Amino acid sequence: MNTVRAIVIEDEINVRQGFVKMLGVFCPTVEVVGTAATIEEGLNVIASTDFELLFLDINLPDGSGFDLVHRLTRRDFAIVFVTAYDQYAVDAFKVSAIDYLLKPVTPDLLVQAVDKVSRQLSHATPSMQHLEILEDRLLQNYEQSAKIILKDAQSLHLIVVEDILFLQADGSYTHFQLRDGRRITTSLNLKEYSGLLQPYGFVRPHHSYLVNVHHITQFSKQDGGLLVISNGGQIPVSTRKRAQLLEELKNHFIN
Repeated sequence: MNTVRAIVIEDEINVRQGFVKMLGVFCPTVEVVGTAATIEEGLNVIASTDFELLFLDINLPDGSGFDLVHRLTRRDFAIVFVTAYDQYAVDAFKVSAIDYLLKPVTPDLLVQAVDKVSRQLSHATPSMQHLEILEDRLLQNYEQSAKIILKDAQSLHLIVVEDILFLQADGSYTHFQLRDGRRITTSLNLKEYSGLLQPYGFVRPHHSYLVNVHHITQFSKQDGGLLVISNGGQIPVSTRKRAQLLEELKNHFIN
C-alpha cells in the first residue's frame, strides 16, 4: 500500500504527540510530515509541505478548524476532523459526509478512518458545500439554548451560553459577565473555556478575554482597538490578535 503523508493540527502537545505515536504504531502506511498547534502554524505547514491527508482538531486556540479551512489556498488533500463533540454532532458529520474521529481517539477507530481515506483518497477531498452543511448543522445545535454549568465558591450555576457577554481571565480564575448583570467567578483558567466556547461564537480579542460575538455592537479603532459590547462595556483588542479577530468577525456577520 502506498504511503500517505499526513499533517496533524492539534493544540494540546500531549494529545498531539500521542496521536502521532498512535499513527506510527497502528497505521504504518501513514507518514506524519508536519504538525502544528494553531491556525497560523497550520497554514504555514500546509503551504510548505507535500501531503495528502490532514488531521484537523476543530477547537484551536486561535479559532476553529473551520476558520483554517476557509483560509486555505489549496484543497488537494483529504481532511479528517478530530473532535470532542458528543453524539448530537456525530449526526452532523454523517449528514455532511465529512470524515471525523471522536476524542479520545482509539486505535481501532483511527485505523478505520485511515483505511477509509486511503481507499477514497483520489476523491476524498470534501467540497466547500459539504463543509458548509457541516457548519450549518453544528450551528443549529449550538443555537438551541445550549447551557454550561459554572461552579463558584458557593454554588453551581446553569447558564444559557447566549446569556454570556464575555469571560475575563484573572490569574487561575475566570470571571463570567452575564447579560443580566451577574458576575460569576470560577476556579478554572480561561484556556479551559476557550476551546469549549469558541464553537458557540466566542472570539478571543486579547489573551485575557473571550467575547460572545452575538453581543458585539461595534469595533472601535480607538486605543489600538476596542470591542464595544451590548451592555456598553469595552474589551481591548491586542495588536497581535487584531487581524485574526477581524477575519473571524467577517465569518460571523454579513458584510
